[in-house]
Amino acid sequence: MAHFREKHDGRMPIWAVTEVLEFGQLSRLYGGLRNDLATTIATSFGVPSKRVMASWIASLNYVRNVAAHHARLFNRKLVVAPQRPRRGVVPVLDHLRDETRPKSDFGLYNALAVTAYQLRAFEPESGWPERLTVLMDEFPSETALSTASMGFPANWRQLALWQA
Repeated sequence: MAHFREKHDGRMPIWAVTEVLEFGQLSRLYGGLRNDLATTIATSFGVPSKRVMASWIASLNYVRNVAAHHARLFNRKLVVAPQRPRRGVVPVLDHLRDETRPKSDFGLYNALAVTAYQLRAFEPESGWPERLTVLMDEFPSETALSTASMGFPANWRQLALWQA
C-alpha cells in the first residue's frame, strides 16, 4: 500500500484494482461501464459490442465457477450462454449461428469457441486452442457422452478458429 500512497496519490490505479478483483466482480464492473467506454474495450479485442462482450464475460465466469468447484462441465447445458454475434460480424464465429442446431446454443462448445477467440486476441501465443483440440481428441466417445453432446459441430477441428 505504501507504493500506491507514494506513487499514485493514495489512489489505486485501475490496472491494480482489476488484478485483485474476482472474475464475477470484473464482469459487474464491465457491465457498469458507460456504453462508449465498454464498446471501445470490446472492439479493441474484436468483439462487436458491449452487450456481446458482457455476455461472453458472464458466460466464461459461469464456466470458470463450474470448473473451479469440480462440477461436471462436459455435457452441462450452460445456464449463462455466450451471445452469438450476427453472421459476418466475427466471421471465425459464424458457425455458432448454425440455425439447424438450436440446442447447441447452450452447450459447452460455444463457451469454448468464445474462449479460443478471445485468447487469440488477448494472448495469441497461449496455445490453448491447440491444447483443447488434443484434449478433445482424447475424450471418450459414447452414445450419451461425446463431443456432440457438448455442442461441438461434427467438423469443428477443420474450422479456422481451431487452426494454429
